[in-house]
Amino acid sequence: MKRRLDQVLGRVLFEYGGAVALAILILYIWIAPPHIVDGDNAELSTLGLVGGAAHPSGYPLYLIWLRIMSWLPAQSPAHAAAIATVILGVAQIMILHAACRAWGARAIAASFAVAIFAGAPVVMRMYTQAEVFALNGLIAATVLWLAAQRGPLRGESRAAALGLVAGLGLANHLTCVLLAPIGILGVVRGIRESKLSRPSVIAVAILGLAIGLVPYAYLAATHETQTAWGAHLDSFAALVRHFMRSDYGGPGYSGRAPSLPAIETLTWILASVGRAWLWIPLGVGIAALAVRVIRDGKTGESRFAWLMLLATLVVSGPLFALRLKFGHVGLGIYAAERFYLLPSMLMALPVAIGFDRGWSLLSTKLSAPPRHALALGSLLATAAFITAAAMSLPYVGRVHTPALEQGVKNMLLPLPTNAVVIVALDQYTFGLGYLQAALGERPDVTVISWPQAPLAGYRDRLATRSGIRISKQVEGAASVDVADQVLAAGRPLFIDGWELNIAKTFPTYPFGLLFRVIPRHSALPPIEDVFAINKSLFDKLEFGYPFPDRDSDFASEFHSSYAQTWRIIQDALERRGKLEDAAYAREMVKALAPTP
Repeated sequence: MKRRLDQVLGRVLFEYGGAVALAILILYIWIAPPHIVDGDNAELSTLGLVGGAAHPSGYPLYLIWLRIMSWLPAQSPAHAAAIATVILGVAQIMILHAACRAWGARAIAASFAVAIFAGAPVVMRMYTQAEVFALNGLIAATVLWLAAQRGPLRGESRAAALGLVAGLGLANHLTCVLLAPIGILGVVRGIRESKLSRPSVIAVAILGLAIGLVPYAYLAATHETQTAWGAHLDSFAALVRHFMRSDYGGPGYSGRAPSLPAIETLTWILASVGRAWLWIPLGVGIAALAVRVIRDGKTGESRFAWLMLLATLVVSGPLFALRLKFGHVGLGIYAAERFYLLPSMLMALPVAIGFDRGWSLLSTKLSAPPRHALALGSLLATAAFITAAAMSLPYVGRVHTPALEQGVKNMLLPLPTNAVVIVALDQYTFGLGYLQAALGERPDVTVISWPQAPLAGYRDRLATRSGIRISKQVEGAASVDVADQVLAAGRPLFIDGWELNIAKTFPTYPFGLLFRVIPRHSALPPIEDVFAINKSLFDKLEFGYPFPDRDSDFASEFHSSYAQTWRIIQDALERRGKLEDAAYAREMVKALAPTP
């Protein structure tokens, strides 16, 4: 019995990638942040605890998972959501390992491929915080595994499983539709393998797809919460609207920003995928893919299957990237690189095939028994993961700092009682929502997310919660009307730096990371008083982390805002001839601004 248990354990560890997966699990849990780190992360961490629908398309499958796993012992709701995401990420690594083997790679080659992928900077970042991309990767890896000629299922079972996984994928993230060439390959194989008629197998696949979409019912069943998106989705039409991302302009809408030159976008996606694969393994994978596309291999997948993989890579990589309108500076890099994870993961298959050839040549020179060689290979693959992860840790440490959570605390906690804050940025909206809904901080403050003001449901919820009413015409004078309401009610009003209509109409002055708005025609306080207010406020703010450089994403943005407050004060003091106070402000700018 003990010998059989040892054999099973050995197979799991060395043949199925368990040794590498265990190392990944340990490291990922260790680096999972106990605080929120970006806007989407704050939103999902909050909704995973208190319920509610996320921004379109809703991501119900992921929200259900977070709700189920919210019991996990953790330091905070954000930490519990991060650990729940780590579990999905490690599950993806195991399934991706199985997919590599099903496509023709041996266990050791598959272990090396998934080890390098798991140690990539963006993978480590996204798979260790509350984000939908780890589950999206798990769905994609499952499609690759099920569609493979040597996959786990045959016939109508294969087709039904692929339909089900496709539906679940759409219930998590719509980009799983980019896997259509591989999914179609698998369904066609299921039709050919089945003894049922072609219409029957297609019907089974469609039924599986429909069942996979059932998680969208969660968006209708979950209760409405402060941080939920828009109105309660209480009808089929509302669910369809949310699924279709109508609030953002529809599924084909990619924003108003001007398109970047194609060569710039393609260069960036190549650089992102290259960094993920440490370049040399990427070259090995590209060469292996080219060989398999040109001619059929003696073992593993057919040439047509590799052509379908190539088509999927092109669709999910360059073609999809050309649709995205993110600038490759600042937070634009962060926004874009999340969508480059899918083509990076797809490259694991040809990389594993390329490694397989190398391991085949090496293993012929080893005198060790096959089982010992397998154990040695797994050990080396684990070492490869640790090496790749070590190179990525400085980046992950920079972007997983507490700067965002501490930033929204520094924004919220100093506010007067019953204040109203109007903000435009997701990191402010969802960060403040996390503090209030998940941590119970300052529920007296009303936070208005102005980008959601066009949504009737959001306006109704705001009116019920705070008595503040936004007119249907939200452009232009609507924000000014809201400011008049708040000030007429005697409530303190604050805005971020994006509410230009209010800033042009009312007197404002810096107040920490925000600007205080005072009634029309009121005299601004003297700059000496503004200086004193902010000096006292900043003396009480907490940081408790190494200040970021300019490439630390949201941390950099917050520290740029800290510095901007003091830059404004410095300029005003210099104009008034208050040189001593201006020198203090100048030193604050230097101390708080992101370093080069």
